[in-house]
Parts: sequence; structure tokens; C-alpha cells
Amino acid sequence: MLQDRYGNPVSTRSQGAIDKYNAALELIRLYRGDPIAALDAALEEDPNFTMAWAARAGVLVQQTDKAYLGEIDRSLKAGQALPGNERERAHLAAAQAWARGHMDDSVSKYARIAQNNPTDLFAVQTAHVGCFFTGRQQELRDGPLQALRAFKRDDDGYHALLGMAAFGLEECGDYARAEALGTEAVSLDPRDAWAIHAVAHVHEMRGDVERGVPWLRDSAQDWSPENGFAFHNWWHLALLHLDRGDAKSAITMYDTKVRPNADATAILECIDASALLWRLHLEGVGTGNRFAKLAACWESRIEDGHYAFNDLHAIMAFLGAGRRKDAERVLTAMRCAAMKTDDNAYMSRAVGIPLCEAFLAFDMGRFAETVEKIAAVRGIAQRFGGSHAQRDILSLTVLHAALRAGLKPTAEAFASERVAHKPESPWARNLAERARKLVAA
Repeated sequence: MLQDRYGNPVSTRSQGAIDKYNAALELIRLYRGDPIAALDAALEEDPNFTMAWAARAGVLVQQTDKAYLGEIDRSLKAGQALPGNERERAHLAAAQAWARGHMDDSVSKYARIAQNNPTDLFAVQTAHVGCFFTGRQQELRDGPLQALRAFKRDDDGYHALLGMAAFGLEECGDYARAEALGTEAVSLDPRDAWAIHAVAHVHEMRGDVERGVPWLRDSAQDWSPENGFAFHNWWHLALLHLDRGDAKSAITMYDTKVRPNADATAILECIDASALLWRLHLEGVGTGNRFAKLAACWESRIEDGHYAFNDLHAIMAFLGAGRRKDAERVLTAMRCAAMKTDDNAYMSRAVGIPLCEAFLAFDMGRFAETVEKIAAVRGIAQRFGGSHAQRDILSLTVLHAALRAGLKPTAEAFASERVAHKPESPWARNLAERARKLVAA
């Protein structure tokens, strides 16, 4: 039986298929190119390659986009009709659980595959991404650390484990170790956008613009070409510009790097675009017709009710574009989704719906209500996924709502918290000064 590039047995007997599958695994590891096209090429060589079908489903479920459910189902059915080995069948079961809305179960299944097969880097990576989507921060850190036992420094893929571990360490607040592992990963493979991203998160959480800006800017020639994740790292650079108080550069980043194609509908890109424009909106920075163009790209997802984290960002876009009725339609769809029994139903009930109600209240000038609703769930918001940096939109919105509501002690409390976390951030200090002036008024 042939083995993949990491030494895992696979069901195909075609060397051509395994060669193309191995190429897909590298693309997946680096978030580069088109891994689905590479997997399809492997399947052209051998349509009975069970693991290629399982990987295809696994990549697609990670997009958190309802539009891919048909292709996911096709991949699962094709793979399940084949014998495959035990590990391959476990991959199919894990992807199927995710496709059916049971993300936590899926993550646990992928994590168990990785524990039993620590050189299965695809399982480690998919479990890692799943932990990100479900707020399982300790496992986000520990899964890659567990797998390192099976790798040596010069082994294929070792850098990726370091980069994943770095991101998990950052999300658990261990910034020094996160920076060290992420930097080592990049030294091993400068193309590792996820490791670059992990260290960027460290700089973002500290508000360290003087180190964060050059970290991203000066390495971009290595990680950004042909990288499907590049827009997110550029988003991090835009956030650092905002921390510096440079809204003009942030808008330039939006137009040229985060959202170079204003008509693009890739949902992960739309999320970052919404989050960046909303930050500018909070600061009263004019964004021209950008919200309107972005809202048009969210239109087809209004009634999805597929993943609450996405729904909140759709609402940001609609509110920024002055389309409150469409934002309310998203909320209605979320309330319907909350009546189901899958994981998104829980996420919607516990976190998503209260937050979307809070953002609608903000748009209607009911700022005290916004404060109450966000404050009530901010501490558990990791349960609907995202990173600390992404969920910082909640802290910024609640602080701006407190300022606008004239809630003096509350605004000062939130502003002081921000400076404590990001003492090097000029933006944080500016917000604190606004709160102090409000208190002194």
C-alpha cells in the first residue's frame, strides 16, 4: 500500500494519484493555490481514492459556507461507497459530522484521528481549524503540540505544526512562546502564512505596532503570492494601522489587499471586510460606497442561518450600508436556526442572537441597550468561534456604545481594560482619553 508524504497509508495503488494528492497536501498545509483542483486531479488518476474524497470534503466544510454543501455531500457519498482503510473512513465520518452541523463532534473525531495517527497532518490541521470555529482554545494549542512527538525538525511539515501550536499558544495568552514558535516556523518555511498569522496575532493583542507592521509588511513577498489566506494577514496589517491611528492606510489596505475585488463573495474574505469597515464606522471614518458593495455580496447569505459568527458579520455590512431591514432578515433567519438541534443552534442562542440584537440596537441609537447586551455575552463569545482579535470588535463596539450613551464609569472601565491589554496602542490610549474626558465632563 502506498503512503502519503507524511507516511500515512492510503487506499490508492496509483502513483500518479498519490503524487497529485501529495501536492494537494502541501497546498492545504500552506493555504496556497487551489487544493480542490489538486485533489480533483488526484481523483482523475484514481476515482477510487478514498482519502482524496475525504480530504475534499474536509477542505470544503472548513469554509463555513452553505453554498458548498452540495459538493461536500457529493464527496462524502463517493468516498463512503469505497472500502478505504480505517483512517480514511474515520476522516469521512468526521467530515460528515461537520457537514451535518455537529462541529464539536467533528472536531473531536479529527482530533482522535490525529492522536492515533500523529503524522496525519491533515487531521491535525482540520481539528485545529475546527477548534478555532468552535472556541476550543486549549485544544487549539494542544493538538499540534501532541503531534510534534512524531516529527523531527527537518521532517516534512514540521514547520506547520510549530505554526499551529504558535496560534494556539497565542489564543491561550502565552505570547512569548507563541512568538518563539511562530518565528521558528517561518524560519523553516517563509511561505507559512499561518505561522506569520500567529505572530501577527501576538503583536495585535499587545498593540505592538512598531514590531507588528514590519513583521507582516517585510515578509509578504514570501507568504502572500498565490495564498488563499493572504487577505486575512493583510487584514491584520490594516488593524495595526488602525492601532497606530492611521485610518487612511487601513482603507488603502482594504482596497488593495483585503478586498481588491469588491465583487468577491468568498465568505471568509467578506467577514474580514465587514470587520474592518465596522471598526472604521465606529470611529466615524468615511468609507464611501464600500459598505454598499460589501452588503451586495452578503445578499445571498441573508437566510442561511448556517454559522452565527458569519451572520453577525453580515449584519455589520447591512447596517453599515443603511440596509437595516436586511439586517433584521438575517436576525430572523438566526432565530429560526436557533430552534434546531445542531451546534449552530446553540451558538445562535447563546451568543449570536444577543450580539446581533446589540448591533441593531447600536444602529438605532439605543446605546445603553447595546452595552447591556454585549456585556452579557462578551465573556463567553468564544463559544461561537473566531479569534481574540476578531472578537475584539465586540469590545470596541461596547466601548463606543458606552461613550455615546454617556455611561461614564462604564466607558472608563472598558477603556482602561483596553490600555491594560494594549499599552503600546495609540488607538487604545486615544479611546481612554475620550473616556476620561467624558468622566470629567
